[in-house]
Amino acid sequence: MSFAVERVDHVELYVRDIESAIGWYREVLGLEVLHRWEPYPVMIGAGGTALALFLAKPQSEPPPPASVPSPMRFRRVAWRTDSDGFAKAQQHLASHDVAFEGPIDHGVSHSIYFTDPDGHSLEITCYRDPSTMRTVADDKA
Repeated sequence: MSFAVERVDHVELYVRDIESAIGWYREVLGLEVLHRWEPYPVMIGAGGTALALFLAKPQSEPPPPASVPSPMRFRRVAWRTDSDGFAKAQQHLASHDVAFEGPIDHGVSHSIYFTDPDGHSLEITCYRDPSTMRTVADDKA
């Protein structure tokens, strides 16, 4: 291959109110504004991962819940933390009245699931052993 990607740069989200979304993501997940274009998008993020917030059209339907089968689409954005951060995330979400499902034990990881005010599915995950995040290429080396 002539190139290799480094990481996910950003995920685009359409929201009803960009300023409200910025406030919610700042308060709940600690994301900060990285860059603004006028009138949008607004890039917010943390730890090298970003969301690009775009203004949805007024008649736009909210995204279907993750539990509802739908056409092919991205289902959720998952944010990674360590075990201490995972415990604190649950307390933090509860203190902000953000209902979440979990923690769910996936064997190599634990996750909690919740939605933002616009209905976008989100996840916070924590790997028991970060070395379990290996690729097939790593195993062959």
